[in-house]
Amino acid sequence: MGLEQRKTIYGVHSVALYDPATGLPLGGIAKVVGSLALNLSGDLVQLTGGSLPFPWKVQEGQISTEITFLLKEYPDFVFEAFLGKAITNNAAESDGNVSTATNVSGTLIDATTGIASVTAKSGETDDLKTGKYVLKAVSATTVDLYSLSDIDFSNGANVDFDDDTLKVNATPIAISGSGGTIDVADFGLTITGGSGTVALTTGDTASFEVRAANTGSQEVIVGDVNFKLPEVGVIAYAQKDGDNTIYEIDLFRCKGAGLPITFAEKAFSESEIPLQAFYDSTQKGLFKMRRVSNKS
Repeated sequence: MGLEQRKTIYGVHSVALYDPATGLPLGGIAKVVGSLALNLSGDLVQLTGGSLPFPWKVQEGQISTEITFLLKEYPDFVFEAFLGKAITNNAAESDGNVSTATNVSGTLIDATTGIASVTAKSGETDDLKTGKYVLKAVSATTVDLYSLSDIDFSNGANVDFDDDTLKVNATPIAISGSGGTIDVADFGLTITGGSGTVALTTGDTASFEVRAANTGSQEVIVGDVNFKLPEVGVIAYAQKDGDNTIYEIDLFRCKGAGLPITFAEKAFSESEIPLQAFYDSTQKGLFKMRRVSNKS
C-alpha cells in the first residue's frame, strides 16, 4: 500500500477579515498578500533542584498566539481594523474639488476684511492640480500661493515653482474687496475677497486642498481621541495546490494594532501587521483549520 501523499501547504491566495459578532466581512478581501504566519510558540516549564543537572519534570507553559500579516495592498477595511478609523469614500468629481480654505496662522480667511473663499474657476477646472496649497499675506492687499508638491503640475496647463520656497506665483496676487475676484493663472483657481475693505495682516496663512478631476477619492484622519481597535476574525486561504487541495485557516477572534505605510524608491509599499489571536468561548478554541483534498 505504501505511504500516503505528503500534506504540504504552498503559497497564499487571500485573507479576509470579518466581524466576530455577526460573521459578516469587513468590506473586502485582500488578494495582494505576502504571507500570513501563525506563530504558535510555547514555553516549557522545568522542575529543577538538588544536584541533578537535568529537569525532574517538564510541563507546558504559556503558548504565544502571535500572527504576522504581510500585506502588499491597502484595501479600505484595514484602516478601520488596524488603525481604528474607517475610510471616507468620495464620489467621482468630473470638475474636481477645492476644499474650504481654513486659517493656519492668523485670520487670512475672513468674509469681510480678508479672503472670503478659494474655489475652482468656472470653465477651467481642467487646470486643477491635486495637492495641498498655502496662501500667505505679503501685504495688506496681496498674497503669495505655495504648493507643497509638484506631483500634478503637468495636469492641464504645465506650471512650475517660481522659486525654492515652493511659491508658484511670480508676482503677488492682489485681493479685491467688495467680493471682487482674481484668478490664479493655470491653476484653475479663483480667489474671492471679503465683502468689505480688504485689510490683511502680513504673515497670516491659510491652507486648502485640491483634487483634480477624478473617478473617486478616499480620505481618513487617523489618531483622534476616540481611537479604538475592533476585534476581528481572520480567514486565510493558501494557494490552491496542483491537485486542487485547498487549505483554510479561520482565526475566530483577533486584534491587530498598527498599519505601517512606506513610500520607497521604485518599490511597492508593504505593511507587516502584528495580530494576536485569543480564545473564543463560543467556538471553544482559537482557530479552525480545514483541508479539502483533491476536489476533482
